Amino acid sequence: MIRHSAFLFAALAAQPLGRANAQPPAPRHAVLAVPGRYPSIQVAIDSAFPGDTVLVAPGRYYENIRFKGKGIVVASLFLRSRDAADIERTIIDGSRPAHPDTGTVVRFVNQEDSTAVLEGFTITGGTGTIWLDAKDLQYFREGGGILCELGSPTIRYNHIENNIATSTAKNVAGDSLLSAGGGAIRCGYSEPTIVNNVIRGNRGRYGGGIVLFHSAGIVRNNLIVDNAGGEDFGGAGVWIVGSLSYRLSTLVEHNTIVNNKSATADSAARGMKGRGGAVIAAGTKVVFRNNIVWGNSQSAGNQVSYSPLTPPEMTNNLVQGGAPGAGNLDKDPKFAETTRFTLAPDSPAKRAAGNGELGAYGGGAIKR
Repeated sequence: MIRHSAFLFAALAAQPLGRANAQPPAPRHAVLAVPGRYPSIQVAIDSAFPGDTVLVAPGRYYENIRFKGKGIVVASLFLRSRDAADIERTIIDGSRPAHPDTGTVVRFVNQEDSTAVLEGFTITGGTGTIWLDAKDLQYFREGGGILCELGSPTIRYNHIENNIATSTAKNVAGDSLLSAGGGAIRCGYSEPTIVNNVIRGNRGRYGGGIVLFHSAGIVRNNLIVDNAGGEDFGGAGVWIVGSLSYRLSTLVEHNTIVNNKSATADSAARGMKGRGGAVIAAGTKVVFRNNIVWGNSQSAGNQVSYSPLTPPEMTNNLVQGGAPGAGNLDKDPKFAETTRFTLAPDSPAKRAAGNGELGAYGGGAIKR
């Protein structure tokens, strides 16, 4: 034993100084152009290394992409131009999946962190992925547009439109599904950053717009409009249920949440069914501030529905029907138009000097 130890010490001593403290190589920060150099977004992702950028030219790409755990930026030319037209003309269309059970347009399912960035696309045509929930141990179809699990991706400056997670048909293997939800975005056991997006016209049997299940994230400066569903577990606009930890909360601020509809097939809503046309929150900490909530509908309850055991911390919002908490208003926001839902000059959501404007554009969201 002593002889082996002496040999080991001599071998270590013979190494050049500094070798033991060598740092991993710095990210190369290469730009991978699609379709100029790579024929598809997924091929570019497969070729990328942490720190790289996959830069996508305008066009319609029929793909269902997966980040594969990589800390990379996948972006349209909006990344450089800051022109919203580049968002509208760079489309990832997930309507032709290779497998019917994997119809999500973009998946973050390999423990991606916040350096995994999706920016500047129109995300459409998704139908969700059949997923075995780690808590309930039952199958769901989830994440029409975007699915994230055990990750913390950054989802910013996208138009996530006309995706669905509604089918409860059995999967190819014959397993039964309990429900389907997260028409635009579904995140489970995650800490996503969801900022400056337009989330419009998506459907899910719960969470037609966004689902955060046992997660803690940031939902800021988004226009969440005309999403529908909620017939199973409510929450047509935003569905936030279950905590990631006792310490972490979800911040929902400076969003405009308008004209979402939570409906149910019968007249007797049970539990969360048919509730929360705008937002439903239960079993977790939610900080809800500086939002506009108007014109949403539901078969039972208020536009913002929550568990009395874990009420959200609501301050400085404009909520139709009113809301408990300091500084909340119940007044017509007076939208100037009904595409971007910007505010008329005399809108009560334009606060007095120094207090800022409520809703998405008060928080700096990009205008269409």
